[in-house]
Amino acid sequence: MKRKKVKVILGSLFGTFLLFFIILVAHIATAKPVENAHIQVSRIDFQQPLDSALATTVTQQLRSIPGVKSDVIIKNNVVVYFHDNTVANSQQVFEQLMQKGTYTAKRFVVPAKLANAQACPVIKKDSWSYRFSSFVQGIFN
Repeated sequence: MKRKKVKVILGSLFGTFLLFFIILVAHIATAKPVENAHIQVSRIDFQQPLDSALATTVTQQLRSIPGVKSDVIIKNNVVVYFHDNTVANSQQVFEQLMQKGTYTAKRFVVPAKLANAQACPVIKKDSWSYRFSSFVQGIFN
């Protein structure tokens, strides 16, 4: 009798584990790719103060540049904008903005040691969960 109970318990645990594993694999396999994978945040530091009229002009000029998204944030003489880095990089956007007006500004460049750092703290490429997810996605995609 005890042996039968042990077999039932072990079978139930194995079945539950197998069911959860299949659900996990199905979830990973059907995950959609990130929609905004090519969106980058860039910054321009202005030397002159940006009053509301100049801020509006800079915003309109930035939004007219191909690849720049509608989100442009201006605060304390700093302009932060979002752009699609497959269309234009931050250097190209900066140069086009400087051609559209006479501004004393410089493009903010991240220091080299920070630029090479991994941006997402959740994804550790040497972890088993990342390797397992990549393996499953590689099978189904």
